Amino acid sequence: MIIRIPEKRRDGRSSFLQLVAYTVVRDEDKPDTPLEPEHPGWRRPRSKGEIFNHLVDYISRHGDSSLQEILHTDPAGHTQVMFDGVMCETNCFNIATASVEMNAVALQNTRCKDPVMHYFLSWPETDTPTTQQIFESVRYTLAALGMEEHQYVAAIHTDTNNIHCHVAANRIHPVTYKTADDSFTKIRLQHTARELELKYQWTYTNGFYVVDEQGDIVRARRDVNPAPQGAKGLEYYADVESLHSYAVVECAQQIDEAMANPAMSWRDVHKIFVTAGLELKDKGKGLAVYAIDNPELPPVKASSVHPDLTLRCLEKDLGPFLPMRDAGNYTKDECTPDPHALVHMYCYMPTMHARDLTARLERRLSRAEAREDLKARYAAYQSAWVKPKQDGTPAKQRYQNLSKQFAWQKARARITMTDPLMRKLTYHIIEVERMKAMAALRLTLKAERDTFRADPANRRMPYRVWVEQQALQHDQAAIAQLRGWSYRMKRKDRTAALSENGIRCATADDTPAFVLDGYRTSVMKDGTVQYAKDGVVQLQDKGSRIEVRDYRLNDGETIPVAMALAEHKSGEHLVFDGEQAFVREACGMVTWFNEGGDKPLPLTDHQQRRMAGYDQPAPVPDAVAAPRQPEPDAERKQDLKPGNNTFRPR
Repeated sequence: MIIRIPEKRRDGRSSFLQLVAYTVVRDEDKPDTPLEPEHPGWRRPRSKGEIFNHLVDYISRHGDSSLQEILHTDPAGHTQVMFDGVMCETNCFNIATASVEMNAVALQNTRCKDPVMHYFLSWPETDTPTTQQIFESVRYTLAALGMEEHQYVAAIHTDTNNIHCHVAANRIHPVTYKTADDSFTKIRLQHTARELELKYQWTYTNGFYVVDEQGDIVRARRDVNPAPQGAKGLEYYADVESLHSYAVVECAQQIDEAMANPAMSWRDVHKIFVTAGLELKDKGKGLAVYAIDNPELPPVKASSVHPDLTLRCLEKDLGPFLPMRDAGNYTKDECTPDPHALVHMYCYMPTMHARDLTARLERRLSRAEAREDLKARYAAYQSAWVKPKQDGTPAKQRYQNLSKQFAWQKARARITMTDPLMRKLTYHIIEVERMKAMAALRLTLKAERDTFRADPANRRMPYRVWVEQQALQHDQAAIAQLRGWSYRMKRKDRTAALSENGIRCATADDTPAFVLDGYRTSVMKDGTVQYAKDGVVQLQDKGSRIEVRDYRLNDGETIPVAMALAEHKSGEHLVFDGEQAFVREACGMVTWFNEGGDKPLPLTDHQQRRMAGYDQPAPVPDAVAAPRQPEPDAERKQDLKPGNNTFRPR
C-alpha cells in the first residue's frame, strides 16, 4: 500500500473546488478514443465558475436522479455515495456542495495560508481491498493526522492499473476553526500505511518504514535515492530521457564499483563522469552533475545519482574536492596516449525519446530530428496564425433595425392618439419594450460571440491538439509523439490489445498510418493506428507491435496485410508472436508474400527463418556426413542481450 501527497501550489491558493471536481468527476477523454477532425481534444475550461457549473450539472443533467445514489449512512455522519460510477464517501451535506462547505469553514481561519489537504492511497495489483476496507483506511489515516472530525471527500478510482483512493480534506476544524498540524505528514502517513498492511494482510511496500522479520515496523534504510520529481515529470509528459536517468544508467554502477577500491581518487570519479559526457562540480555545500555539451541544462544533485556521492563522504576519503580540470587532462581524443587523460566519449542529448533507449542509434537520431521538425512546424503555425475577428456590421444593422422599429411605433402613437396623457403613457410603454428588446439583443449577440470564440476554427490550437490533427493526416512524427506521450500511461488507459497474435517489432518502431484497400484507417489518442473492415478492427499498429484479431478470417487475409505493415518497419527486430498455429501459418506465407515484393520480409528469429525457408542448411552427402558436435553455447549467446544495450551518441 502506497500513500502519497501530490505537490500543491506554492502560492497557497489551492482550490477545494478543483480538487473535489478532479476527485469525483471522471468524464475526460481517454487515450483509447479515436481522433476526429471535427472534434479537437480541447481542454475543458479550468475557471472556478466553469468547474462548479460542470460539477452541479453532473447532478442535474437531464434530471437523472440515479446519477447520485446514496448507498450507506452511519450515525457518525459518513455518507457513501455512488456518483456517476465513482464510489465516494464524505461527511459533508452533498458532493456537489462539499467545496462550498469547506471554503465556508476555511474562511473562519484567517491565519492558515493553504487549508487544502490532498493525498491518495494506492494498492498494488496483488491486493483487492473491499470498499469498506478502503474507506476504513481513509478514516484511519485522517485520525493519524488528527483530522478525524474534519471535512473530507474520498473517491475510489478503478480506471488505472492500481486501485487507488483520493482524499480531499479541510485542515480547518469545522467547530473550533483550528488548523491541523501538517508537519511530518509524509512520515506519519507512511507509518500508518504499514499499520494498515499488518491489519488487513496486504502486500508490504517500500517507504520510510518497513516491516521486519519479527513483524515490527522499523525505519527503512535507503540504498538508492529516488529520482527527482522534475525528472520523473520530464520523462512522463515529454517522453524525454532526463539528465538524472542518463547519469544513473551510465555512471551509478561504475561509481559503486570504484568505491569498492581503497585506492580510488578524485581522478577516478571524474573519469567515470567525463566518459559519459558529464562533469562533477561543487555547488553550494554539495556536489552536482552537469552535462558538458549542454551546460545550460539544470544540474542533477550528485547524491541522487549515487547515495554516497556527497561532498562530506568523498572529502573524508579522498581529501579536499578537486575540480575535473585539475584532476586530469580533459580531451575528446579517444586515441590519446596520455595516461592521465579524461576522455569525453559520449554525450547526453535532451532531444532523445525516453521510450527508444534500446533502439539503434541512427534511428534514435532520426526520430529526434523528426520531433524537432514537428516542433518547428508548430512554431511556424503559431507565428502564421491570425485570430479571426467577427464582423460587427450585422450587429450594428440589427441595433439600427430594432431602434427604427420602436421609433416607428412612437410615430404611429403620436399620430393616432390625441390625448396627451395617453400618448405620454404609450411612449413610456414603448420605451420599456425597447429597453427589453435591446437587452435581449445584447444577450443574443453575446451568446453569438461566445459561440464564435468557442468554435475550434477560430481558436489557435495548443501543441497537443495540433499534433493530434497532424496525426489524422497520417504524419509519422505526430503519431510517434502521441505514442511517446502515452508511453508511461497506465496500461488500462491505453488502447486494449486485439489478441496475443501479432508481429513483434523493434522498440519505438514507428511508421505512418497507411490507407489500405478495403480497410478504414483511424488514429487513436495514444498513437495506436487501427485498421477496420466491415466496422470491426482487424489490425492495429502500436509501433513496437502489430496485432491481428482473427488470423483465420477469409483464409488468413489479415496475415499478409500485417506483413505489408511490418515491411515498412526498421527491420531491427521482427518476430511472429502468439499461438503456435498462427506462427506456423504466418511462416508458411512468407515465401508467397516475398514473391510480390522488392525485398524479403526481414525476420530475425532463427527458427522462424528456417520455417519460412530463409536459412536452409546445405545438403551434405551421407558418405561424408559426420555426427554433429555441440557448439559451446554459440547460438544461446547470440540471443542474450548485453547488460547495458543502450546506444549512446558520441
